[in-house]
Amino acid sequence: MSAVKQTPKTQKQRLVAMLSDGDWHTLFELQSLSRSRFGASDSETALSARWRELPDAMKQKRVRPGTAKTFEYRMVACVDAAA
Repeated sequence: MSAVKQTPKTQKQRLVAMLSDGDWHTLFELQSLSRSRFGASDSETALSARWRELPDAMKQKRVRPGTAKTFEYRMVACVDAAA
């Protein structure tokens, strides 16, 4: 029996699903991706707020190369230091 993939129901779940691909995304790109993948109208402001709610150990943020102020975001797997 195959597992059924659930559609994320909350904004935070959608953000995690989009950022879990390991690629870098700007807020604008995340907004567009949310619309195309989930049919949701998540604003850049709302996505930024949900980003701040995620655990720091899972988040990476940088200025996009070649730009002065465009930030991009991604999630990484948490690695237990004791392991």
